[in-house]
Amino acid sequence: MYPFMAERLERELYEAGIDLLLATSRHNVRYLTGGYYLPTFQRLEPIGLSHYVPMLVMPRRNFAQSVYIGVSVPDVDEVQALEAFGPMWVEQRVWVPELRRSVAGLVAREAARQIRGLGLSGGTIGVEKAFLPLEAFEVLRTELPEATFVDATLALARTRAVKTTRELALMREVHERTARAIRATLEAGRVGETSRAVEQRLERAMVEEGVHRIFTFAGIGPSYNRFPRDIPWERGHILQVDTVAEYDGYLADLARMASLGEAPAVAQELFAACLAVQERVRGSLGPGVRGQEIHRLGWEAIRSCRWADGGNFIAHGLGLVSNELPIFNAEAVDALEPGMVVSIEAEYRHPEVGHVKLEDTVIVTATGCEGIGDFGREWCTVAE
Repeated sequence: MYPFMAERLERELYEAGIDLLLATSRHNVRYLTGGYYLPTFQRLEPIGLSHYVPMLVMPRRNFAQSVYIGVSVPDVDEVQALEAFGPMWVEQRVWVPELRRSVAGLVAREAARQIRGLGLSGGTIGVEKAFLPLEAFEVLRTELPEATFVDATLALARTRAVKTTRELALMREVHERTARAIRATLEAGRVGETSRAVEQRLERAMVEEGVHRIFTFAGIGPSYNRFPRDIPWERGHILQVDTVAEYDGYLADLARMASLGEAPAVAQELFAACLAVQERVRGSLGPGVRGQEIHRLGWEAIRSCRWADGGNFIAHGLGLVSNELPIFNAEAVDALEPGMVVSIEAEYRHPEVGHVKLEDTVIVTATGCEGIGDFGREWCTVAE
């Protein structure tokens, strides 16, 4: 019935002592509705003197009583947007007839009215503190003086950490499309092209693949500066493309390497070290493995290279949000579960060649992990 893991969410809310969830962020509204978010604000949410904030009111004991609160004005009508989206499980929907002035506060006032109607005005309400405008929170506190407000951000993040079948299909899709766009961009490189031009061509390639570029690092060696700029790509120099792209709300995060002509021997050695780190970490990933163990193994692999002083290892969760759960550091004791998505970053900096990096993404499976977006992960040698 629900497009999210309802039992997992109910358990997380119960353990956090939350009676009612008030979801407001773009990523969590999309997650809980099964992909819906008003298309007008998928890229930019401020409008006029306020901030577009939909609210999903969800009583923990009965998700079927949930209420969606949006806007309905002549030029931006969410009723029509939902008709275009298709069926949504939240049957009760309420519309605020204002968008450009105090919309966040007006939506919050309506949310308070709905919460009172559910008989939970004195309960513990979970809000997304990092994603709730102060304008809206002040209205909620005024309208619901008996309520206790707590942060539900972690409960939602823990729920989203394990992806549904639909989400995993989207994660595969965004990575496959992004990998193709990166490879096409690298193969089309030419002498004298700037990293800024590479970034622009990558964006066009992503448009052709139907994904939206969020950001790109495009560093040309031997510099360590990866921000796209007017530095020309010369023969024998390496190029690193590290980019995040979005498809239907879900993110890909990949880094790939190329050179104009044959890469310097040191760059090849560093890339081989990156591959070795990836293989060691990917070979160790699986259900039950703790984040701290992956962190330790990754750094051990980094330090096994003779250029270890310039090395770095990062692993992080990925989905609707970059760097979401699971966490990987020396203190991360939570175990991995099937359906989690992990980005693995192995990199080295060397003064003679620049910044060498390989970033892959994997899905944790019942027996290990599955690489997604692996197309084109080998070094790309561009003909001069």
